[in-house]
Amino acid sequence: MVDHQLTYRTATASDIPNIARLTLKSYHDYKAVLTPINWARMEANLSNENLYADLLGKATTFVCEANCRLVGVIFLMPNGNPTSIFPADWSYIRLLGVDPDYRGLRIGRKLTELCIHHAKSTGEIGIALHTSEFMNAARSMYEELGFRQAKELPPMFDKRYWLYKLSFSPIDRDNQ
Repeated sequence: MVDHQLTYRTATASDIPNIARLTLKSYHDYKAVLTPINWARMEANLSNENLYADLLGKATTFVCEANCRLVGVIFLMPNGNPTSIFPADWSYIRLLGVDPDYRGLRIGRKLTELCIHHAKSTGEIGIALHTSEFMNAARSMYEELGFRQAKELPPMFDKRYWLYKLSFSPIDRDNQ
């Protein structure tokens, strides 16, 4: 039986091995919709602890725990960290992951809400993220939270991806 006593906190460097395991487990369902080559690429990326160390060094990272076990994670990169996808003046979400055994408890939503609150409280103008055609539950949740599709991105892993944005008004930022 799953214990639904969930706690949320910011991650530390000691969480990196568990974050890597959790993220790989949470994305494992996508193996069924990706080609073997593309799954191998995604799996290698998600298994790379250096990726998480780099993200943790720059991002605010929220995790969810149940029984001292990580069951959810999300990275919020502050503005000033542009990529080929994300503009320099926007914060953005990377790698939301929830343990499949804990899905349906709104952990992903709560982690995303923590990012929204943190971004507003630190004066960000908004949050961007990218998501794919095979990430249906995530896309639906993002849209419910007010994210809007900004543009279609070049395909990744031979799948369609979109850039989503949630803009904050100055009043939103001031009231945090």
